Amino acid sequence: MNQLADPFILRKAVAKRSRHPLSMVTTMSSSALAQMQTSKTSLRTYRLKCYLMSRFFDLNQACTADEVVLSRVVNEPVAFVRRYLRRAVLKDRIEIIGQGIWPKIALVRDHRAWFCKAGQLIQERDSVFGFQTAYPSIGFASDFSALVLKHAPWATVTHVCILLALWEAKIVFRRSELTASDLASRLGLRKSTLSTAIMALVESEQLMTRAHPNDDRVVLLSLALDQACVEGQQDLIGSYLQNLSVNPRAFEVA
Repeated sequence: MNQLADPFILRKAVAKRSRHPLSMVTTMSSSALAQMQTSKTSLRTYRLKCYLMSRFFDLNQACTADEVVLSRVVNEPVAFVRRYLRRAVLKDRIEIIGQGIWPKIALVRDHRAWFCKAGQLIQERDSVFGFQTAYPSIGFASDFSALVLKHAPWATVTHVCILLALWEAKIVFRRSELTASDLASRLGLRKSTLSTAIMALVESEQLMTRAHPNDDRVVLLSLALDQACVEGQQDLIGSYLQNLSVNPRAFEVA
């Protein structure tokens, strides 16, 4: 039987939520929003960080240290990538050896604890990476963020979390509509924090609204499935879940 990092913490965390891969990504993203040390509006930084972490912990591979190549992968200016890498090195989060970027011990320790708290299934690895995720969830979060940025360059991590929560509700729990209170509860955010982000998604036609049939003071939110940007999200999620069903990598839970 495969052993999980701190299985007691893991079981306690996931007992409250679905273990569906999409639920894990939603929880991971909302946890990241709560713990981000950079600006909470920086989806660009979050997308870059997710790409690096997906190499480390989804794939257990070093990331290229070629700033030009990395900038092309994440579709960001070389200067943006260089600034992030320099900060990460100074904070002792990564190290660059030759042409590779590798995680430092503190980064591995912090992410192991964070993933367990967020309900991510992981397996210990006897390597510099320390552990591996059961699903390529970090890579999916990176791809989803990139897709959101493509259609909405102004988007923040909060917008990504709202969209993921609505997709989770639709796919995992068969609920096509949520209220702002539902979203606030799921994401651990205040309704006042969400209101501006929700308005932006509505104005960009990614979300639709209607009054609750039993209480016109309550607004129901749903995904605008006929919009190209939302269709792209649906395709990406479908591909992610389909790949998991064909190539499952979930570890057995003790």
